Amino acid sequence: MRMPLSEFIISGDLKFIIVFVVFTSITIYHFIKKLQAKKRDESQELTIYHNAKINSATAWILISSILSLLLGLMHSFYFIGKAGGIAPNLIFQGVSYTLITPVLGICLYIVCKILGEIFNSTTINS
Repeated sequence: MRMPLSEFIISGDLKFIIVFVVFTSITIYHFIKKLQAKKRDESQELTIYHNAKINSATAWILISSILSLLLGLMHSFYFIGKAGGIAPNLIFQGVSYTLITPVLGICLYIVCKILGEIFNSTTINS
């Protein structure tokens, strides 16, 4: 039995989802600018600038993913402690919801990292 994608995205922590959307948007913006600069054969410094911005945004996505994991685990264990006992369904459900946002963040990190690496080898060799 799998969790539907819509429930997967909706169940994530909204604060971090917004952060992911912002940094992914920054990455896509600079990727488009990098494509336009490549198409116009502009200087390599402009491509390096856009790559730096993409790398910075992807680093923040990864950092936010790790932070959401740690905060989610703290939140889950806090409520397990408040419950006064350990119920397996409480532990598993809490940990599964804790992992939603970091998994989404790491997937976005991979996609943004790929966008950042496109055309890098051709700009260095030319």
